[in-house]
Amino acid sequence: MKNVLFYLPFTKVGGLERVSIEYLNGLIQKGYSVDLIIDFDMGKDGNTLEHLIPKEISYTYIKPEKLSKFIYGFRTRGKEKKIYNLFLYSMIVLTDCYYYHTKVKYLLKNGKYDYTISFYQFLPSYITSDKSAKHIIWLHGSVEHFFGKLRKIFKNNYKAKLKKYDYIVTIAEEMREQLIDFCPSLDRQRVKMVYNPFDFETMKTKSTQKQELNDDEKSLLDDDYFCTVTRIDEHQKDLTTLILAYEKLYRSNKIKEKLYIIGDGPSKSSLEDMVKGKHLENEILFLGRKLNPFVWMKNAKAFVLSSVYEGLPTVLIEAMACEVFVISSKCKTGPTEILKNGQYGDLFEVGNVNELSEKLIYALKDKDYRESKIKKASKSLVRFEKEFSMQNLYDILEN
Repeated sequence: MKNVLFYLPFTKVGGLERVSIEYLNGLIQKGYSVDLIIDFDMGKDGNTLEHLIPKEISYTYIKPEKLSKFIYGFRTRGKEKKIYNLFLYSMIVLTDCYYYHTKVKYLLKNGKYDYTISFYQFLPSYITSDKSAKHIIWLHGSVEHFFGKLRKIFKNNYKAKLKKYDYIVTIAEEMREQLIDFCPSLDRQRVKMVYNPFDFETMKTKSTQKQELNDDEKSLLDDDYFCTVTRIDEHQKDLTTLILAYEKLYRSNKIKEKLYIIGDGPSKSSLEDMVKGKHLENEILFLGRKLNPFVWMKNAKAFVLSSVYEGLPTVLIEAMACEVFVISSKCKTGPTEILKNGQYGDLFEVGNVNELSEKLIYALKDKDYRESKIKKASKSLVRFEKEFSMQNLYDILEN
C-alpha cells in the first residue's frame, strides 16, 4: 500500500475544497493510505466540508482556530487596504516556519510517505523537505493574473520553489501554457494538465431534492430568477458588474425575474449596502451559503459567472450539469475553454455591464436558444467525468 500526505488550506465551502473531496475518495478507493493536513482551522461553522472527509483518512489542522481566524482576518482586510497584506504575508511566513518545526516535520520524518500532494498554489514548499517522497502541486488560478502583480524578487522565489516539485498540475490547458510562458526553464514533461473531477450523477440527484428546503426557500425557488453561486469577494468575483447589469434590465426592460446571490464572503455587506442604495433589496437577494446549491442552479433561468479571474471555475461546470443556461465572463482561465468559445453558453468581456445585460435579455426572450445551448453543454461534460481525472492522477503517481 502506498502512502500519501495530502495538503489542503481549508475545509470551507469552495470549488477547490469540493474537488479535493473527490480526489480523496478516489485515492481511498484505489487502495492508497492517505493522511490529510489542513492549514487553517476555521471552527465549527467554518469547516463546512469537514464531514465529507472519508472516514478512512486521518486528518489534522496545522494552525489552531483562534490563530487561523486572526490570520484570515488580515486576508479579508487586505482586499480593501493593501497594507494589511504585508501583515498577512508576514504572519503566514512566521507561523508556517513555527508549525513546520513543531508539527509538520514530525509527520514527514522517517520517509513514511511515498507521495505528497499540495492542493494549493501558494506553495507550502516545506513539504518538499522529505527527500524520499515524490512531490506534486496543484495550481488552481490564472498564472498570468497571480504572477502579473508580483515583483521580480517574488517571481524568482516562486519559480525556485516550483522546481522543488516533481510535478506541477494545472487544471486548464490555457493555465498550463501560461505557466510554461512564465517559467520556460521548467521541464514541460513535469507540467501536467488534469481537469477537476466531477460526480455528475450526485449533482443531478441533489438538483431535484427539495425536501430539505423550508417553506420560505421553496417559495423563493418557485419564483423566476437568475442566480450565481460564489464566494462573495469583489476583488475576484466582480459581482458589481452582475448587479449593475441586472439593474439595467430591471429598470429598462421591466423584467420580473429576481437575482439570487448564493454564498458568503468579505464583500457581502458592502454589496448589500450597494443594493439597498439602489432600492433593489426586494429584487436582488443575498441568500447566504447553501449546502445544496444545485437545486438553486437547476431552477434558475440563467446562471452567471462574472469573475475577473479564475482557474477552472468549478461552479460553471456544476451549473452546466444542472442543465441551466450559463453566461460567463471571458476571464482567464477556464470559462472560454469550458464553454468552447461560446458554443455551450454565452461569454462577455470582463466588467462589461452592457454586454452582460444584452446576453441576459436575449437568452430570456429566446427559449429555443437557451435550450439548444443547454443540450450541447450537457453532452460536453464527458471530458470532466471523474474517472478520467482520477486516472490522470494515478498515472502521475505511478509514473
